[in-house]
Amino acid sequence: MKKFNVILLVFLFLTSCQQPQGQNMTEPGALASSYDGKNVILIILDSLMGSAVDSAIEKGTIPGMEFLIKNGYYDKELVAPFPSMSVTIESSLITGEPPDRHKVPGLTWYDEDEDRMVNYGTTIEYWVRNGIAEGAWDTLYNLNNTHLSREVTTVFEDLDQRGFKSGSVNILTYRGNSEKELHVPFLAEQVTRLPETITTKAPDLLTFGRIKKAETLEDEPFTDGVFNRGGLVDQNTTEVLTRLMARDSLPDFTLAFLPDNDKRTHKHGPHYIRGIEKADEYIQEMLNTYPSWEEALEDNIFIIIGDHGQDQLHEEEDELAIDLDELYSGYTVAPLGENVTNGDIAFGINQRMTYVYDVHHQGLTETLAEHAVNDQRIALSAWRDGDMITVISPYHEGEFRFKKNGDWTDRYNQRWSVEGNSEIVSIKTDADTKKIKYDEFPDVLNQLHGALYSHPTPKVVLAAVPEHSFKSEGIEMHEGGGEHGGLYKTDTLAAIIIAGTDKRPEHSRISDLKDYILDLFPESSTKGTGD
Repeated sequence: MKKFNVILLVFLFLTSCQQPQGQNMTEPGALASSYDGKNVILIILDSLMGSAVDSAIEKGTIPGMEFLIKNGYYDKELVAPFPSMSVTIESSLITGEPPDRHKVPGLTWYDEDEDRMVNYGTTIEYWVRNGIAEGAWDTLYNLNNTHLSREVTTVFEDLDQRGFKSGSVNILTYRGNSEKELHVPFLAEQVTRLPETITTKAPDLLTFGRIKKAETLEDEPFTDGVFNRGGLVDQNTTEVLTRLMARDSLPDFTLAFLPDNDKRTHKHGPHYIRGIEKADEYIQEMLNTYPSWEEALEDNIFIIIGDHGQDQLHEEEDELAIDLDELYSGYTVAPLGENVTNGDIAFGINQRMTYVYDVHHQGLTETLAEHAVNDQRIALSAWRDGDMITVISPYHEGEFRFKKNGDWTDRYNQRWSVEGNSEIVSIKTDADTKKIKYDEFPDVLNQLHGALYSHPTPKVVLAAVPEHSFKSEGIEMHEGGGEHGGLYKTDTLAAIIIAGTDKRPEHSRISDLKDYILDLFPESSTKGTGD
């Protein structure tokens, strides 16, 4: 989740200004509801993977999570959406839908209506070249208020309709039914050309580092200085949660974010466990807010999830980096910041996945896809071909074609029409039962469909093989470290821990967790009414 580093570099001046005291738009006690059941706290621990959890438990270094696992449920194969990047994952989490429904295609994507690349924060270099003002506005306003489709509802909106209160702590994707104000300090306002105050739709409680404090905690000091990324750090999230816990003022449902582990894993690789060990110290702080850890589970349901996995990258940049400018040297690509249609094609790079756009609708997709599989570092290439999706690979002969609503059923009860060489997408088919089994790509048909139908411009989806990642203007490489975005298990499988309830998700996918959360609550916040 590199976006937080970018946001805080843009808002580097946060500590040079007084924190604005905005209008208190929430009345005292507004977080109280008539519901007397357990609070639900869902914590995204960035890049939490089962292999790291197992290693740390073996060492005895994560007693908080180990306690929750022993008193609950633990699964190492929670499947992320595709591309397995932060904003797409968060959007699927809160809407319960894939990208073709929620319409947030990735961390980077081409907006044809505005003829520009949308980027929620890959690197500061990308933002400087592509436009800091546009990037900051996309991140702080457009994502929740424009890009996230109004055709779908969020868990915050649905709970509000039932009469429950909800909150978001340092999460970028949070749309709800309440109006909240983000306050942009003066110097940051000058750099980004953003308005001083941004009104956004949010849950009942919203915190986003120093830019937005919860109204009930507005006058309190937090770890939110420039050297703590303006508050978008584990410690700030923990401070917010523990203070709400201590005052018995948590919303009925809270979605919170512990981001620090991701940065460490990008640098050191997926087998590095110090990041989750440190995160566990914060989880212990939350549990310690109660007289005993057992009592914490009497009052709350804790759900801790990773948002994606991380693949171990090659040590040498020349080997790991799939240079798209070299691969497509026969085509022109507009430099960042220019109208995208100044070039023939464009790249929406999501690290180990990329969109290659036919920006002038010239019918180039099949040609672009076939050219890509000349590079053995690319696992597969997919495009829309009429009402079918076609997939090819440098490792297999022929092609594989599929579409929704056929005779074949997968483990998620999704129905497909399939034909061709199924080895290309690493699935096994049983002709007698008409069942599909996934292997290296845990939800590949749904994932490719979601990406290719998420926005209208003709495009090719490319996914990298392990140890490799895509590169073009403004994209950072993590030689010898970790990366995600792609289709493989290493990219898409995360861990999930649930304690405080015997209820379990029907399917272990992030996109199925919204329904699971809603099922933890009654249809109405007032018990015993029969409503």
